[in-house]
Amino acid sequence: MSRLLPADPSPRVASSTVPPAGAAEPAHRFRPEVQGLRTVAVLLVAVYHVWIGGVSGGVDVFLFISAFLMTLSFVRRLEAGKGPQLGRYWTRTFSRLLPPVVVTVLGTLVLVRMLFPSDRWYAAIEEAAATVLYSQNWVLAFNAVDYYAADTSRASPFQHFWSLSVQGQVFLLWPLLLALCGLIARRTRWSVATAATGVFGTVFLASFAFSVVSTGSEQAFAYFDTRARLWEFALGSLLALAVLRGVTLPGALRLLLGWTGLVAIAVCGLVLDVQGSFPGWAALWPLTGAALVILAGHTGDPRGADALLSRRPLLVLGEASYAVYLVHWPVLVTYLVVTDRAKATLLHGLLILLGSIVLGVLVHRLVERPLRPRTGPRASLHQLGLVVLCVALVLVPAAGARVVLDRHAQEAAERAVLENPGAAVLTGDPTWERDPQVPTIPDPLVREGQWSELPEPCDAATEEWFDGYKVACSTLPVDPDAEVDAMVVGNSHAEQWLPAFQRVAEDRGWNLVSVIRGACRFQPVETTDNTECQELIELTDQYIEDHGIDVVLTTSTVTADEGPGEQVAPGFAQVLDDLGERGITVVGIRDNPRFSFNMVACIDQDGPDAERCNPPRAQKLAPRNPADALTGRHRNFVSVDMSDWICPDGTCPSRIGNRWVYMDDNHMPRDYVVTMVPAFAEQFDRQFGQRARPLPGG
Repeated sequence: MSRLLPADPSPRVASSTVPPAGAAEPAHRFRPEVQGLRTVAVLLVAVYHVWIGGVSGGVDVFLFISAFLMTLSFVRRLEAGKGPQLGRYWTRTFSRLLPPVVVTVLGTLVLVRMLFPSDRWYAAIEEAAATVLYSQNWVLAFNAVDYYAADTSRASPFQHFWSLSVQGQVFLLWPLLLALCGLIARRTRWSVATAATGVFGTVFLASFAFSVVSTGSEQAFAYFDTRARLWEFALGSLLALAVLRGVTLPGALRLLLGWTGLVAIAVCGLVLDVQGSFPGWAALWPLTGAALVILAGHTGDPRGADALLSRRPLLVLGEASYAVYLVHWPVLVTYLVVTDRAKATLLHGLLILLGSIVLGVLVHRLVERPLRPRTGPRASLHQLGLVVLCVALVLVPAAGARVVLDRHAQEAAERAVLENPGAAVLTGDPTWERDPQVPTIPDPLVREGQWSELPEPCDAATEEWFDGYKVACSTLPVDPDAEVDAMVVGNSHAEQWLPAFQRVAEDRGWNLVSVIRGACRFQPVETTDNTECQELIELTDQYIEDHGIDVVLTTSTVTADEGPGEQVAPGFAQVLDDLGERGITVVGIRDNPRFSFNMVACIDQDGPDAERCNPPRAQKLAPRNPADALTGRHRNFVSVDMSDWICPDGTCPSRIGNRWVYMDDNHMPRDYVVTMVPAFAEQFDRQFGQRARPLPGG
């Protein structure tokens, strides 16, 4: 959502002569209205972020403008017979981009370490590294469709760098395409502009078609996908080529176009669902608006939109808009974290906006402007050195912090058996007493490794069966002589119990396969509105039938994040009927509590012993397991209830036996679940023996 390039002197000229109204404007003349448009875009972005909590479409305007200016500069140089000088361009560009980025990234890391919940630190390190490597958009793209990614309801202070990453990737690609245009022009009788029109027209059509399709099928991923954004750059390039050819418009029409374009940009976020429909066809709205403003150009009329955009305050802020964009988001997110608010108040928002502008101007004047590339015989070497230094200033401490965190986690794991017994303390061991000097595990700074899976990946046939449905598929080593085939199905709350399911399967000599997808319970298709979940449920049911599954393991109840609200999972009784008719035993485990807040953040902010972090059991669970009512009607149902090991003594505590019970607002970490395995196995054996139909080997 940024201009993402500091003001580049390349669009300027020696002469600032203003052409008469209606005349074609020299492509090389400084465009004050474009500079002012940058200011309007960055203010829209900030205003929408601060008060509306949405997306304005300003990012698309920035991407469009950057391609427009880059294409003007390159084509002008190529048509003058000069080479593309790719190495010089890249070192010059990234030596301008990176210094203010590095200052912002390092400052944000300090804020995260000092003021944010501890579980945000690990992700911040990873995202800081991705930012300076221009890959942040891909990190966010995969997290957007990854149920197991860190809590996406809490925005990352580095989230806004996704657009910088997209643009950085284009700054690598576009010069290559422009150099190709120059090569085509030399090999043919075409002009560079003609060759570029063909190349960027092709990019536009291909990327736009891809963008429309991918936005319709998986918008969350497409929003950050570079491939779905290339057409926006291509459209900016095509506009630059049109301007280079000398577009002549009547003065009255230019007045109309300028204001129409400016108003269109201003109201885009109010009229369209930018966050939910971009970057597909809807992104044409703000891009058309920007194109109209640029085509209108300098009208020389005080009534024109360009007269407003060319005012000195907008030009001054436009010069610093890159830095303002960089700092405004970390400032806003830090405020929301510290105040525990979802949105800024009017007064606080004004202070955030003003503070971001002041801070951005300081970064521009103290970092961006002094370090702008210089000319000279060794300029490129100095610029390359600056790029390397900037990247190292982030990657080296990030790598060091990662090593330290991993080492601490390893040391804690080695001491865990004696110092962190977890659920084992609930057996009444009188010899154990928590040592306040021993850290509770898992370390909230290191979230990785806390999602469970079976020891081996699924075979190729099973992977192919569920291909395209983003399932987590794992299995025990397959025993061809095993008499019972069992399968874990459902959502992440079933997946949590894989260490326990693995234990009972190994004890009994069963084959066990797990096919899990977050947020997709195994239930009748008519009881869910999620189309992909419906398709996956049907596919899973067919797999159970075709592969002769004898035992299905899943969750039987579902809890609510507010109030007790625990009930039998939707359609679970029908699942028991359907599978029972096929002679399949169903093991249903009672759901664990859910919360309306992140438990790690609660512990971090209020302390592990705070009442909020240790709510009464009666607030989170029903007095009795709701699924027990089904046992009398379904002989194929085995009900397992581990709630006494999660919420003992009338409380749902934040930690038990020096292990954290939760790693977010509703999931238990593997480090705690493994300590419940002996109790789970004991209850499973007792309940299975009493309830299940006789099974081979059972």
